[in-house]
Amino acid sequence: MSNKSKGEVMAKDGKTWPKPGDRLTHASRKTGETYEAVVLQADEQAGTLTVRVGSETFSSLSAAAASLTGKSTNGWIYWGLKKQQPKRQ
Repeated sequence: MSNKSKGEVMAKDGKTWPKPGDRLTHASRKTGETYEAVVLQADEQAGTLTVRVGSETFSSLSAAAASLTGKSTNGWIYWGLKKQQPKRQ
């Protein structure tokens, strides 16, 4: 399942901003479970968005991802809206 909508535009920082109503998915490699977040609000100019995972509402993609992983997580990468850069050695 893709996290991209028709007509999406990638921002200069490599992030793809979702639109309200978009459903974002993450398939966990560790547990094999698939998680879904529904975008409730997104304002690229203000840099804010709100998502719902299950019955909980979060004010950021990272907060939603951290609630599922139990640790600090880059939500843009977790939900597939930004590509992870290779680690520099």
